[in-house]
Amino acid sequence: MSDEQHPGADIEACIATLERIVEDRGLLAEVDEETRQRLVKAAGLVSRPDRAALRKMAKAFRRKERDERRRADDEVLDATGIRTLRRAPVFVTPPALLPGSAPEAAPVQRELRDARKCYVCKAEFTRVHAFYDQMCEPCAELNWQKRNQSADLRGRVALVTGARVKIGYHAAIKLLRAGAHVVVTTRFPRDAAARYTREEDFEQWRDRLEVHGLDLRHTPSVEAFCARMLETLPRLDFILNNACQTVRRPAGFYRHLMELEGAGHDAVSAPARALLASWEEHRKARHETLVKERSELARDVGLVDPAALSQLELLPEDRGQDLALFPAARLDADLQQVDLRGRNSWRLTLAEVSSVELLEVQLVNAVAPFVLNARLKPLMMRVPTRDKHVVNVSAMEGQFYRDHKTDKHPHTNMAKAALNMMTRTSAADYVKDGIHMNSVDTGWITDEDPLEIAAKKVEEHGFHPPLDVVDGAARIVAPIFDGLISGEHVWGLFLKDYKPIPW
Repeated sequence: MSDEQHPGADIEACIATLERIVEDRGLLAEVDEETRQRLVKAAGLVSRPDRAALRKMAKAFRRKERDERRRADDEVLDATGIRTLRRAPVFVTPPALLPGSAPEAAPVQRELRDARKCYVCKAEFTRVHAFYDQMCEPCAELNWQKRNQSADLRGRVALVTGARVKIGYHAAIKLLRAGAHVVVTTRFPRDAAARYTREEDFEQWRDRLEVHGLDLRHTPSVEAFCARMLETLPRLDFILNNACQTVRRPAGFYRHLMELEGAGHDAVSAPARALLASWEEHRKARHETLVKERSELARDVGLVDPAALSQLELLPEDRGQDLALFPAARLDADLQQVDLRGRNSWRLTLAEVSSVELLEVQLVNAVAPFVLNARLKPLMMRVPTRDKHVVNVSAMEGQFYRDHKTDKHPHTNMAKAALNMMTRTSAADYVKDGIHMNSVDTGWITDEDPLEIAAKKVEEHGFHPPLDVVDGAARIVAPIFDGLISGEHVWGLFLKDYKPIPW
């Protein structure tokens, strides 16, 4: 019998044989002396085990009970809403609430056999919320309410960077559903526009959305974008500096997007073209200027042709197209290219980070927010309201007062720390003009490890991020919604799980 086979059938047969011998000991006469001795010895060892055998048996019973408890708890956790959404092949935007309605409280589901620590408050809990799998009941209920929170943003204008996928995308959806006019930026504007048009409630807010192409690594283009916003927008109430480079992706990761981004104007649908109209207008004007000036490269190339910059061969990993690492037509739940590399930025130590990646991270995560916040301040002051907000989307790797830090990804840690210092320094200045600046941690929504390592952690340790992209979006819009609902606008804080934390 192999180790994988269940011994139950053999044990039943053994019991039946012993019971027959008990009824008729004459059966032992049918076997030789050596076999009888083996039988008596084995039966004695089973009925009267020594101390070592007793310990081994007790350990096996404990392991079996533990595994049964774990399986039972896994069934409870796997039935939660967040895990159900995570198992879907494509993440679908949650439906919008009806105007004026409040989110129904998600009921507590079932009890765990073994207590676990809450992701937020670290208290032990056994009662499992219907949606969240890693929070105690009070924290889960708060997060559920915040996840579904909204406010009246009619007449307001918001800017969200990096809003093609994930947190930025869902933050833009929340602002649109709240009534705001939203300007979003991305390196792949046509793909972004197509994504927005597929939302079920697109018709309700299509006239309040603008999609602009912008590569935040190119600072002159960021400056040009700000100048255009000053010319075209009547006001600006909220800036959400969401765009972030954490794991650098080679050119091959984005190559599947280039056909659409480089195609003619008619390559996208009419609704998508309407979202791109303002950006396309500027792009056309710049191309005409280049023709007149007989120039091949625009000073604002990151605004005019941002997708093309993703294909620059800045590092050896950008050269060629390795289909084994970026298999064609294989997308994840966010409809992004699957990355099969065995090692990525999240695993790099200081000496392993290239100068190119170091500079890219600082430009996207710290320099671009600095430029946007600085150059767009006059636009934010154009209307004399005192309930404006700047949200600098940060992360815990940018926190100095943290008990433990690994020696990995120092460049992203530096960038987020720099972003936090901008908030710490300039919030007191901006609040004088009614602009409330805060840094906000999005929470743990993604395992940044390479795909194979992340999958192994799920299989061997049952690891799942405690939040999803909608929770991350809810956190970065919360200062805006909370302020408008309560009338109290916080500023100069580093917020995690909707509460201030040390820098």
